[in-house]
Amino acid sequence: MNSIHRSQLRAKTAIHPQNNRNPFIMNSQKTLVLLSVLLLSTSAWGQNNRERCATPARSLIPPNTLAPSDCGYSTNTPDPQYDPTFIYDIPVVVHLIQNTAGDGFLSASTIQDQIDILNEDFQAIAGSPGGPGTNGQISFHLASSDPQGNPTSGITYTTNDNWFLDQGNYWDPLSWDTNLYLNIYINANPGYYGYAYVPQQGGVVGWTGDRIVLWYEAVGRNGTPGWPGNMGRTGTHEVGHYLGLFHTFDGGCGSSSNCYGTGDLICDTNPQANYTDWCTSPSSSCGSVDQTQNYMDYTDDQCLWEFTPEQINRMRCTLENWRPDLWDTPLGQEVVRLGSPANPDAFRPGQTRPPTAGLVWDPMVDHTTFMPSAVTDMICISLNSANVYIAPYGTLLCQRPFLRTFANSSAGTPFNLSIPANTEGLTFSAQAASVDASGQLLVTNALDCVISN
Repeated sequence: MNSIHRSQLRAKTAIHPQNNRNPFIMNSQKTLVLLSVLLLSTSAWGQNNRERCATPARSLIPPNTLAPSDCGYSTNTPDPQYDPTFIYDIPVVVHLIQNTAGDGFLSASTIQDQIDILNEDFQAIAGSPGGPGTNGQISFHLASSDPQGNPTSGITYTTNDNWFLDQGNYWDPLSWDTNLYLNIYINANPGYYGYAYVPQQGGVVGWTGDRIVLWYEAVGRNGTPGWPGNMGRTGTHEVGHYLGLFHTFDGGCGSSSNCYGTGDLICDTNPQANYTDWCTSPSSSCGSVDQTQNYMDYTDDQCLWEFTPEQINRMRCTLENWRPDLWDTPLGQEVVRLGSPANPDAFRPGQTRPPTAGLVWDPMVDHTTFMPSAVTDMICISLNSANVYIAPYGTLLCQRPFLRTFANSSAGTPFNLSIPANTEGLTFSAQAASVDASGQLLVTNALDCVISN
């Protein structure tokens, strides 16, 4: 039996610190937050009497002193263990609150549209507005079961005039377990496109009010025309906060010699003196070009397309350390990719099961129409995909150098590849090739895989 060594596949390392279950969200803190936002100068966002975001600056947030240092309240230390090598899948419940006049109602398709935007932006899906960014391998889906285990659409509808204006503790009766679900509330909160709670602040994780709030006119791909936040990126921005990110301009220029301890705690976002208005040409401050395309700035939605690699690293660290019960790894996947020019579709998924942590994966090459005279089949494994045509063999679909290669001298029979334990959620690409007795070699389609748990 062949084995893919665990050391060659980055395993998921879950760190579960003690969560702070005693919230202390003070009225005095909220007053400071509101004052700090009201003192901002009028901007593109303020023209409709709404500012982009009510999440406060880091200096106004009481820290949680139990923070792990690699993604804490006041420090950040990027670690390769948090690099995007497997998928975090997050269940979402959306609580839509409308008033008695029916204002605020959104269809299920519009809400799904917002979930799709989150996936495009956090996974940098090619061909989407977020495609040029960094693939964080963080995915979102509307919950399919409620806290009692009943089937659900992942959307709740409530009519309440006060709650519609973001008044009252509506989250107490409405929230689903905030440790297990990302709770998003959609209403007409006055003054802001949205806000969220950063988990590194004190008393958030486990609190029923741990939430994201979005203005209903800024939800989905086709929000209210004319507003700068009409392409669903308010949701992306606020989820960034929910996963531990601060504004790129937080703290101004900070210290160039201590970028992991000042400003937004991220070194690969250039220091930035102020937020960005409109969709302007790149401006400069703090001695460098402002990254106005960053989701954590205030740029109009149409110009946003990036989380940086270190922002991704911090968000994944936050999921491991601060929100360890929120996510799961997806079911195993084997997606056929033919390439361009297309290769023969002859490499078949696992005959018994998809690749599963701790079990044997048994894909095979079907020689019914592909090289019936083959004597040997081979598989190459890579963590990254490719698309390079190499005549006369076909299109190479796995990036070189390969992680592992395997040979099967009984062409047309299943491979037996041992998948290491504790690798659930990891992604890889596999491609087969076959050789006949004359030495002719041809390659097949690829299987883009996610390891199941």
